[in-house]
Amino acid sequence: MFINQTYFIDSCNDAELNIKRESKLEFQLMYDDTKEIEAIMCIIQGLGADIRDPVLKFNMEYFASKCNVAVLSVNYHGIGNRPQTGAKWYLDDIDKLIFDTSLKALNIEIPYDISNLNTFEEFYPAMDYLNKEIQKKKDNWDLSRDYYLDLSASLQLTNNEYQNYGIMQTIDMINTLLYVKTKIFKNNNLKTIVVGVSHGAYMGVLSAKIAPWVIDAIIDNSSHVTLEGDAWRYIGFGKEVDYAQYSCFATFHYFKNIRLCASEKTLWTTNKQSPYYFSLARKLIRETLNKDHLNIQAKYPNPKYIAYHSKFDEYVPLEEKEEYVSILKELGVDVEFTKITDNQQVDGKFIKNLTHGMGIPIKLLIKKHLSQILQEPLKDKTCKKEISYKCDDLIYTFKEENEQILLDVQKLS
Repeated sequence: MFINQTYFIDSCNDAELNIKRESKLEFQLMYDDTKEIEAIMCIIQGLGADIRDPVLKFNMEYFASKCNVAVLSVNYHGIGNRPQTGAKWYLDDIDKLIFDTSLKALNIEIPYDISNLNTFEEFYPAMDYLNKEIQKKKDNWDLSRDYYLDLSASLQLTNNEYQNYGIMQTIDMINTLLYVKTKIFKNNNLKTIVVGVSHGAYMGVLSAKIAPWVIDAIIDNSSHVTLEGDAWRYIGFGKEVDYAQYSCFATFHYFKNIRLCASEKTLWTTNKQSPYYFSLARKLIRETLNKDHLNIQAKYPNPKYIAYHSKFDEYVPLEEKEEYVSILKELGVDVEFTKITDNQQVDGKFIKNLTHGMGIPIKLLIKKHLSQILQEPLKDKTCKKEISYKCDDLIYTFKEENEQILLDVQKLS
């Protein structure tokens, strides 16, 4: 019989900020119980999609019905961070200050009290009024015809969550794999495979840093390996630096003359006096390209690593991925790395373009590698199920206990 079931389980708290989690971890699992299951495969959703995505469901059903695998996907902590996955617009104090300052700069008055505009339903009429006033100024040539106004707005994540970024998300994914393996199938000899594109791929790669003994294979399409360049703005505090340049995303969806620059709700801040300061240590633990950390990781049984990356990726430099792969190979990790460097590799079916993700269909990506992964012998994962990393002034220790990953963060004396 084909099994398609949704589960809600306990997972990690925020050990970095000492915050108890309010929400359960939701995941969906599919498999055919008439088959001899050989592996558990997790397809990790990236930004803007969750387990209700129809393409994801199609792919999960396909592989669960065609192959000897159980397929799961996880609504990890903070996944509901876009309007299409349930995030709600609101204005915080910084957003309101930017709104007010922009009105004064344009010399426009609106019949609304900005201090009382909190929800989307409350601030939309005020911004719509401003949008029309800007159009009048453009029609009168008081503003250029290509003018638009950047305004800041925030997104409240689903389940009253916030953007922790990377760590809680990836622990959620690992905890789900452990739960399915030990509680549902009760078989420690099942392989675990993680597959993702972009942020989903990043979580897959980060899982090898957090618990290398849990994962058997990673299929990575275009993950980032540092928080340099474009990646750090997704944490949510970009507006503390420049709300327009470092927004999580920006959209003209609601107004023709106003671009809403979105920031996810996060507790992280650039304020060094805050207990929520995103320090160098917080950054280092979230980066997979760190030679000192990779030297530690390599002492454990590591997963097979299969990666694709384009030379023309507009978000993640190929050079960073090449350096990461080079270190892995030096350390003896089993790596298959495909670089896409010219149009001759674009076949229109598997590789469709040269930009971020290369348009590779997740179904074809999995089909290309799954049988090979299943045929390879299961590695001996016997080791101490605990790993520690020194990150500037902090020590991060990840430990598997009672089929869950626990994080302990200690300050160096």
